[in-house]
Amino acid sequence: MTNETDSFVQEVDENLRQERMMALLKRYGPWLLGAFAVFLVVLGGWQLWTGYQTNQARTQSEDYIAALELVRAGNFEDANAALEQITNEGTNAYRTMATMEQAAIAVHQGDLEAALAKFDEAADLANDPVMRESAQMRAAYIAADTQDFEALRARLQPLIDDGGNMSFLARELLGIEAWEAGDADLARSTMEDLTLALNAPEVVRNRAQVALAVIGPAAPAASDASAETPEPSEGESK
Repeated sequence: MTNETDSFVQEVDENLRQERMMALLKRYGPWLLGAFAVFLVVLGGWQLWTGYQTNQARTQSEDYIAALELVRAGNFEDANAALEQITNEGTNAYRTMATMEQAAIAVHQGDLEAALAKFDEAADLANDPVMRESAQMRAAYIAADTQDFEALRARLQPLIDDGGNMSFLARELLGIEAWEAGDADLARSTMEDLTLALNAPEVVRNRAQVALAVIGPAAPAASDASAETPEPSEGESK
C-alpha cells in the first residue's frame, strides 16, 4: 500500500511539474524565443562584421603593398594615386602609413615643404603613439633644413618631454642644431646628458661623445681667465 501511495504521489508531483513548466512556457516562451532570436542575429552580425573587417584589412594590405611596389619601380605618379585612395578609404593605421609614404615620395622628389606638410598630417592622423612620434621625428629632420632653430626646437620639445624612444633622437638633433645655431652651451649640455643616459641607444651615446669632442669644453669664466697682473715691488727695476 505504501508503495502504491508513493507511486501515486510521485505521479502527481510529476504532473504538477509538467503543468508548471507548460504554464511558464506559455507565459515566457515568446520572450525567450525572441531573446534567442536576437542573440542569433547579434552573433551572426558579429561574425559578418569580423569577416568584413578581416577582408577589408587583407584588401588594404594588398593595396598598400601594391602602392609600395609602384614606389620601388619609380612610378611615383601612380603610387601617389594609389596611396591617396588608401588615405581616403583605409583604416587609421593604413591611412597614416600611406600619408607617411606620400611624404617620403615628396622628399625623394625634393619637395621638402610638401613632405613636411604630409608628415605633420600623418602625425595629426595617427592613433598609434609610435607611428605618431615617428612622423613627428621625420618632420623634425626636414624642419632642420627648412625652418629656423626656434621653430625646430618647438617641434622637438614635445618629443623630448615625452621621454619615449624618440626622445633620444630628438635630443641629439636638438644638440646638433643648437651647435649649428651658435648656442654651444645648449649643444654641450644636451650632448653631455645623452652620454649619461644609460637607457639611450649605444649608437646615440657614441655619437654624442664624438659631438662633444667637436664642440669642446666650456670656455673658462672671465674671472678665471684674466688673473690680475701683480704690481712690481719697490725693489724691482722699472
